[in-house]
Amino acid sequence: MSLNKKIDLLCITCPRDDISYEQQVELACQGGADMIQLRDKKMSDKDLFELSLKLQQICSKYNVYFTVNNRIDIANISNSDGVHIGQNDLPVWYARKVLGNDKIIGVSASGYDKVVEVSSLPVDYIGCGAIFPTTTKPEANVRGLEVLKKIKTLNLSKPVIAIGGIDKTNVADVIKAGADGVAVVRAVCGAQDIKKEAREIKEIILNMKG
Repeated sequence: MSLNKKIDLLCITCPRDDISYEQQVELACQGGADMIQLRDKKMSDKDLFELSLKLQQICSKYNVYFTVNNRIDIANISNSDGVHIGQNDLPVWYARKVLGNDKIIGVSASGYDKVVEVSSLPVDYIGCGAIFPTTTKPEANVRGLEVLKKIKTLNLSKPVIAIGGIDKTNVADVIKAGADGVAVVRAVCGAQDIKKEAREIKEIILNMKG
């Protein structure tokens, strides 16, 4: 696999009228993001491809990983660092076959049983949530901090990235419960001051890890 540095803060893009994806990503990278994930389910394939090329360049400038949500094909042809796969997306084995062993593959797991199920797959990290209620996916089952504490007892070799309603008010609790890192959407890319929010969340995480 291909993660050669820790993923403390994964920032997922947020569709906005007032600021472009390029600006979001640049500011999030400046604030300390370790990975950026492009997620836009409405964009055309052509626009998604062209945007991925631009965002990969921005992330490379800051030595930040860039991944595409769901779209294995776009991740492949845009030479992104990797892809994130949801539970209902194409299977991990197919993503690995297409992208090869040098690309990052993250996978979603909604709870403890799912984490156990995917832990043996050829993935680089596991996204677990929703930890708290979230407006990004209001339909998601809320798992709470207890699921992270339970997962921690598994001593997995792959990092577990918590997601769902996480911001600077609760990120310390998430890390304390056992998450290796966090993924955020509105807390950073949806914020008024993206760079500041990213920096503050990252600082809390690093302080919790000592």
